[in-house]
Amino acid sequence: MKVAVAGVGAMGTRFALKLKQAGNDVTVVDGWDERVAALKQGGLRANLDGEEVAVDVPVYGQKEVPHDLHFDVVLFFTKSMQLEQMVKDMLPVFDDDTLALCLMNGIGHEKTLEKYLPKNRVFLGNTMWTAQMTRPDHVLLEDDGSCELRNVEPGEPQDRRAAELVKALDEAGLKARLLDDPRYSVFRKGCVNGTLNTLCTLFECNLEEFGKTSHAHEMVVGVVKEFAAVGEKEGIHLDVDEAVKHVEDCYRVIGAHYPSMYQDLIKNNRRTEIDYINGYVARHGKKYGLATPLCDLLTAELHTKEELQNAQ
Repeated sequence: MKVAVAGVGAMGTRFALKLKQAGNDVTVVDGWDERVAALKQGGLRANLDGEEVAVDVPVYGQKEVPHDLHFDVVLFFTKSMQLEQMVKDMLPVFDDDTLALCLMNGIGHEKTLEKYLPKNRVFLGNTMWTAQMTRPDHVLLEDDGSCELRNVEPGEPQDRRAAELVKALDEAGLKARLLDDPRYSVFRKGCVNGTLNTLCTLFECNLEEFGKTSHAHEMVVGVVKEFAAVGEKEGIHLDVDEAVKHVEDCYRVIGAHYPSMYQDLIKNNRRTEIDYINGYVARHGKKYGLATPLCDLLTAELHTKEELQNAQ
């Protein structure tokens, strides 16, 4: 399979590296000049489960992708606020058969993709793998994980092509599975991001440390209920108890992990994806006349922290 990974930060590197190791034809694209230079010089470099690896792949800056390239799928792994521009910049390499797969954190990305691409070529899901950028030229990849996806528009040939994507990802060791409803999965993952990413960033702790605090469960339940209320208005019926358990299982499975939002703001002083997570719930709560006080407050607190740190 010919794959372009658009956005080669920590998670994009994991998927690009594993797909390449499995024999796929992988090209990577990024908009961070320092990252692009490092990739061109040293390839995809990572500590993968305790082993240092380096793999060479074709590398392009976001504005320099040749228009005559062809890909079976473009896998988007930018930050949420960077997605639309990346889609615009990658449009010339989309032909009538190219698929767009988005496994990013955040809610509503399918709407961005559908502004530029036919709905029957948009595929959506999420991943529970972890990844950490240690330097512009190096990524730490540890812990266990999985990913899941589905075509946004039901029917053929989308169903068949979704199964092909799952097969390719699974054969690359990324433990992929086919979803029934991709938007349900995105909202469910949003519960993880809207609790653990946000709260661990505010409190500057890892997942296990947060989980041991006396108010953790109460906060998780409150945030998940707000996600569920907004989801209900959008035709997504979240099981609150199951979603809370899904969040709290992370304390045990990947407890030492510092989530991506923490890495963005605390480690690298970069602005976060809060507007696409708790901010999505806060905005849509207002749209539907729902009270979402926790997501309102968490969104404001994260933006305040960004401003105080002069995050870029």
